[in-house]
Amino acid sequence: MELEELLENARRNEALLRRLQAYELQLLSCQTWYDFLTLLLEGLPAQFDLDAATLKVCDPEGDLKASMLQSLDLEQAVLLNQLEFQGRVPMIEAGPVSPPPPWASGLPLPLMRNDVYLGQLRLYSANPDRFQAGMATDFMQHLAAVVAACLFMVKQSEETARQALTDPLTGAENRRGFERAYQREWARGQRQYHVFAMILIDLDHFKQVNDVHGHGTGDRALKALCRTLKSIMRPTDHIGRLGGEEFALLVPGCQPDQLPSVAGRVQEAIRDMRVENDTGKIVPLTASGSYLCVTPRPHQQLALDQVTEHLDTYLYEAKRNGRNQFIRAEQ
Repeated sequence: MELEELLENARRNEALLRRLQAYELQLLSCQTWYDFLTLLLEGLPAQFDLDAATLKVCDPEGDLKASMLQSLDLEQAVLLNQLEFQGRVPMIEAGPVSPPPPWASGLPLPLMRNDVYLGQLRLYSANPDRFQAGMATDFMQHLAAVVAACLFMVKQSEETARQALTDPLTGAENRRGFERAYQREWARGQRQYHVFAMILIDLDHFKQVNDVHGHGTGDRALKALCRTLKSIMRPTDHIGRLGGEEFALLVPGCQPDQLPSVAGRVQEAIRDMRVENDTGKIVPLTASGSYLCVTPRPHQQLALDQVTEHLDTYLYEAKRNGRNQFIRAEQ
């Protein structure tokens, strides 16, 4: 190899190293799943002349996927199409492989952190010469180590943020967290002209439960309510504790003709809950509620408080009518 060619290779490697270092610093600054996944799955191919990047991660308990689903809205969740969550991912070594169609060359990289195998970062190109046998992978392996560190750090960052938006007793979103979800859904509805549903729920005679059976039973009832709602709602739905025994559900994409059956399912599930007092006696519980579909319009703002105040009117009507019923609110 001529000296000039060696120098040119050295200059090319030095430029690549600088670009990688700058990119790695960007990755390390990410604090949310959306920022990290966008930068990795879209930014990496764009910046380094690749056609695709995917992740295959070890997630035996489903914690990682759950963390991402809690953080991403429905639009952002399309990024998860480039991820595979598996209970066990086969160990690999870095090196070119024959990729699946339509790619012509591929490079899988192991994700290791503190000697723990987290999965694989897989890079693909339509150029058959992009990844060849015998090629050096040192730079890309270093990148994979940074990606592995980021998986851990972003998960921690998201957990810290989630705790600030979560009711500590029930695990539902607190009012601040639910307000955030509402604002995101409203903005998405304005962009895409889609609807979402709101359901307001209030446990019947809850003060009496506390007075007769004690606050420990009341706390168990609130926890059971949240567990019950989580068991019947989708991962993309939002459950918020607005205060005391009042909860709200935000159901993206729920159409007006679907909403009564959703509300009915919620009412029935609450009625079927089994909550015991301190002596083991079953405490029967019911709830009253109201519901409506919301259609965001361009250049219009409707605050969460306005929606809940409107729903409150119909919830109190359900209470006056004998409780244990859900009423559709007029638009």
